[in-house]
Amino acid sequence: MANDSSFLFAGIRFDRKKFGADIARFQKKDSDTDSAKISSAAEDEGEKTIEPVEEKVAASTTKKRKRKGTSSETVEGFNVFRSSTSVAQSNDEVRVNEESVELNKKTKKKEQNKQLERDAKFRKQHNIHVSGYNVPTPLQSFDELKSRYNCPSYLLRNLKELGFREPTPIQRQAIPVLLQGRECFACAPTGSGKTLAFVCPMLMKLKDPEKGGIRAVILCHTRELSVQTYRECKKLAKRKKFRIKLMTKNLLRNADFSKFPCDVLISTPLRLRLAIKRKKIDLSRVEYLVLDESDKLFEPELFKQIDSVIKACSNPSIIRSLFSATLPDFVEDQARELMHDAVRVIVGRKNMASETIKQKLVFTGSEEGKLLAIRQSFAESLNPPVLVFLQSKERAKELYSELAFDNIRVDVIHSDLSQAEVVLNPFEQHKIFIGK
Repeated sequence: MANDSSFLFAGIRFDRKKFGADIARFQKKDSDTDSAKISSAAEDEGEKTIEPVEEKVAASTTKKRKRKGTSSETVEGFNVFRSSTSVAQSNDEVRVNEESVELNKKTKKKEQNKQLERDAKFRKQHNIHVSGYNVPTPLQSFDELKSRYNCPSYLLRNLKELGFREPTPIQRQAIPVLLQGRECFACAPTGSGKTLAFVCPMLMKLKDPEKGGIRAVILCHTRELSVQTYRECKKLAKRKKFRIKLMTKNLLRNADFSKFPCDVLISTPLRLRLAIKRKKIDLSRVEYLVLDESDKLFEPELFKQIDSVIKACSNPSIIRSLFSATLPDFVEDQARELMHDAVRVIVGRKNMASETIKQKLVFTGSEEGKLLAIRQSFAESLNPPVLVFLQSKERAKELYSELAFDNIRVDVIHSDLSQAEVVLNPFEQHKIFIGK
């Protein structure tokens, strides 16, 4: 009875109709168990045939496991999934590279600051004042033209033959500015070497003569100054076949500018304006424009003339420069409107006379007193050669006649004289030279 579990349901009526489906399901399981027992003998007999199949299944699962295990192995030269170790190493490399770049930046900035300090000290020593963005380092000597800017040997040789040993203050700063391709307006005393300061970098930038039009223009406010500039250009361009031309009346009247072989043209504003007005000349290829003695060129009577020249020089990459002994405020304002990203260079004090010039102011009560003071100065301290400037050509003629009457070696120059009558080198003749 202990083995029979029916006593547990004694007194209970089992509703077969209600649980018929469940009874049928359990009876099916029991029949399946019996059939499994019956077929066990057949399983023993077919054991040999089943084993190879099981071995194939096992082998296939082993292969799958091997593939799965080897999928994370690193393929040489390429790895899709980076391990944590490689990620850490790459992060360290990036950090090291960033630190080295930052260190290089700091070192470079420190060296730049040191160079700026050296430049400031050098400029103060030579009384050079600059303003502008990223002003280049001034020249220590002419030898730096070769090391820093690859100056051609012919130009260095010409500088030595002409007796230029050390650059003047305006040359020390203006030459590097122009060689860097920057525009410049500079103020330096008369006789401080401004002509060399703009001619030397101009010849270096032009490099070689070319056929195809005017490449550089130098404007001077008087024909005498343009003649002097022409001579200096020819001296510096010696041994190089640059075509340097001076605009004269004869050239303006007769030249065919369409076939005009010219690298550098030197002219006064009026003559060049006439050539432009008559459509004889094309300035669209001009790469360098220099306004010499710009304080005179920007005066009202000449400004209209130079304005037409500036507009005719339409090359978008043109480099313009202004040089003057004085720099009035209206000239500086015009320069800032005309130029882009220009560097301002002043030697000494703005609009002040050179410290090397001795000045003396003499008060006279009348015109006769002026003439008496001049004669007295010649007798006491002024030894020829002497240069005397006057306000007009009429006054120049009057003073010339007065001094010539006193048997003094004197000469005069004004606009009424022809080109042949102008004395080009009066100082070599040890005369008193009177000019307007």
